[in-house]
Amino acid sequence: MKIADYLRQYKLNLKKSLGQNFLTNLEIAKKIVESANVQTGETVLEIGPGAGTITEFLIKKGANVVAVEIDKRLTPILDRFNEFENFKIYYQDFLKFDMKLLGENFKVVSNIPYSITGMIIKKILFSKFSTAVLMVQKEVGDRLLAKPGEDRSFLTVVVQTFTDIEKVLHVSKGNFVPPPQVDSVVLKFTRKENIYEKYNIEEFWTFVSKCFEKKRKTLLNNLKGFVKNLDCFSEFDLKLRPQQLSNDDFLKLFEKYKGCK
Repeated sequence: MKIADYLRQYKLNLKKSLGQNFLTNLEIAKKIVESANVQTGETVLEIGPGAGTITEFLIKKGANVVAVEIDKRLTPILDRFNEFENFKIYYQDFLKFDMKLLGENFKVVSNIPYSITGMIIKKILFSKFSTAVLMVQKEVGDRLLAKPGEDRSFLTVVVQTFTDIEKVLHVSKGNFVPPPQVDSVVLKFTRKENIYEKYNIEEFWTFVSKCFEKKRKTLLNNLKGFVKNLDCFSEFDLKLRPQQLSNDDFLKLFEKYKGCK
């Protein structure tokens, strides 16, 4: 049954406030799952399964699928997966979901709500995930892939520092119900275990976010807001704007910051 048929059968009107744009293209859903290299028995988290387009392929791969869905109105549609022993669903806000329930080295495969993309990525990065394949708004995807000197954000720096990120495919807005206003991209994030072992991601997140507090200001102006001894950074060109620095530059800045606090 097609997604539109499910919605008509259960008289469901999708909510813009929940970022509900359901993927309808089965070939794209298949490519998304394949890009995560899902293996039988692996734990895979799906955030916002919606009508289950991606879910179905994950289950067929033999993954232990843990879905988190905020909209209980979708229960009659997603109930079709209850017959599978490798499917479990929690009806709750993902931002309140306990990631410890997933253990370690789990994968994430999701078409996430665009309105809370940053918060979702943060929660994933702070967890014990191994790989994440996420559909995001094209503009956000372009920013996450941006190089130094381009339109980077603090999230760009943190993501690129702690994961290997790559673009999997472009998805036009016509592949969703209802169609969003913008196109999307699928990105793959692979955990850099060596970086996680060496640096505290929560501390790095806070540091870099403060460095980007005012993007149009120089590093000097941003650092003044939370660093007492700026002499620690004498070897750096603090007249640069944060988006001009490389990820390695930020790691070096962070190390200096930790040593001079």
